[in-house]
Amino acid sequence: MLSHTGACAVVADRSSIILGITPKFQALTNNHAVGLPLGNVFGNIPAEFPSGDSNEVQLTLRSSGRQISVRLVNFDLDGAITVLIVSNGAESREGIIAEHALNVSASEDLIFQFDAEGKIFSVSGNVERITGYKADEFNSGRIHPLDIIHPDDRPAIENEFRNIFATHKSAESSECRLIKKNGEVEYFLKSWYAVFDIKGTFSGIVSIDKNITADKELHERLELFHSAFQQSTDAIVITGIDGRIIDVNGTFTEIYGFSRAEAVGKSTSLIQSRYSTPDFYRDMWKSLEKDNQWRGEILNRRKDGTEIPVWLSITPIYLGNRKIGYMGIESDMSEQKNLEQQIIQTEKLATIGQLSAGIAHEIGTPLNIISGNAELVLLDMESSDHGRRELETIIEQTKRISVLMRQLLDFARPKVLSLRSTDVNDVLIDVLDFVRLQFKKGGIEIVSKLEESLPNVYGDPALLYQVFLNVIMNSFQSMSRRGTLTVRTRPVQSAEREMIEIEISDTGEGIRPENMEKIFTPFFTTKAPGKGTGLGLAVTRRIVQEHSGRINIISTHGEGTTVSIFFNAFRQKSTSQ
Repeated sequence: MLSHTGACAVVADRSSIILGITPKFQALTNNHAVGLPLGNVFGNIPAEFPSGDSNEVQLTLRSSGRQISVRLVNFDLDGAITVLIVSNGAESREGIIAEHALNVSASEDLIFQFDAEGKIFSVSGNVERITGYKADEFNSGRIHPLDIIHPDDRPAIENEFRNIFATHKSAESSECRLIKKNGEVEYFLKSWYAVFDIKGTFSGIVSIDKNITADKELHERLELFHSAFQQSTDAIVITGIDGRIIDVNGTFTEIYGFSRAEAVGKSTSLIQSRYSTPDFYRDMWKSLEKDNQWRGEILNRRKDGTEIPVWLSITPIYLGNRKIGYMGIESDMSEQKNLEQQIIQTEKLATIGQLSAGIAHEIGTPLNIISGNAELVLLDMESSDHGRRELETIIEQTKRISVLMRQLLDFARPKVLSLRSTDVNDVLIDVLDFVRLQFKKGGIEIVSKLEESLPNVYGDPALLYQVFLNVIMNSFQSMSRRGTLTVRTRPVQSAEREMIEIEISDTGEGIRPENMEKIFTPFFTTKAPGKGTGLGLAVTRRIVQEHSGRINIISTHGEGTTVSIFFNAFRQKSTSQ
């Protein structure tokens, strides 16, 4: 095998008696030397060669006095055998091939040797263990090494095989798959080396197949884990023992607004909110050390300063038995928190509705008696009679209470919807026409931007009218006799279906941040006593929800408010006659 690789080498036993030499070594020394001690060939053999394979030493040839570099390879085969491979100049590549060939039988690598005609004449001793085929099956020509290449990889490998015989140039590191006799597939890195005899004549090739299955599987697992890391819908952060961030995934950057470059190398305090006290983190780390994990709800901070509730799970990362860091998995709980608030709000509204219905029923009868009797008394009074003004006030206030009672009943007992295809623009035009004079007197400009090609909605026109009127009148009352009301409609496309948006914006005083969470609460109002019941927005949201829509309010105190209402678009199917 050493001879066919073209190596310049000598093989000796443990007593340093030469067992064989390659043609190149014989040409170098002009001495057959087989059976002689190594000391007869080299004049300065050390008592011990450097420990470890492939360490080079400088030896002197006795025949010529020439200094040569020699690499030592220890190879056990029926006893200790020492191989000295001359690595000077042109022999270095062949020496590498020979060294590989000597060590391959105990490894997972394969060697196939071909003569100048492309016929196989030798295989490494591990061929049956690795491929399942016996060496004789290859040597006899019954199976060719190319036959066990995966069909998808075979054309490229066959092309390399032909090229090396045509060009006599080696080719290294082509990845391919081999199919074993039992059908298993393993990955190999194939290299072809041209072999030349002493005269420089091409004498064949050596194929060395390095088994990279384990490396390939490891790489694929790493790719799998990296893909899972990046594609996770939860934010994942990897830290060192000191809590400094080593890596974050894409969801982390989306949730918190920090780029990967901004996060890596920083402490996790980067996303700590004002609620993350030292005592909280001290307890967290104690629990993590005790239970080897920590789970809980925490309020973190985004790059823009806004706070976000997350469910955090922290587990340690080990390399062997050594803890090297931590992995935190964070689930955004914003939507869940919103749903919880909606459920709480719905339950509160249901309770208030039941209570309101009872109160309205109990108050209605005596209120009608008071109002009716007051009106009868008023009929018998002259305009100048003492107490007439007070009586008129009683009637006025009972009417106001009656209006409030009707609102309570409407809120507690929603009307039966009269749904049909409805043009939202027409409803808005009716509302704006109704309020236009009042707005003009108040010095408020109305800007209307209604999309002409807006799809219809499937709704109750009367209730939609009430929704838009409630919102527009709230805007009017917030602008203090000056400002601009802008009403806009447009189609929008959600992830699931086509929708329409009605946007009503004003330049009024806006809503204070502390009141934003209360604006849909029944009876909550920021208006002066007697100026509002606090039911308008609560009723408005209920009607919107009954139409399978949603309402969003964005407001900046001192700058104005924008109310966005979304409904599903409704397009009637055309019928053919």
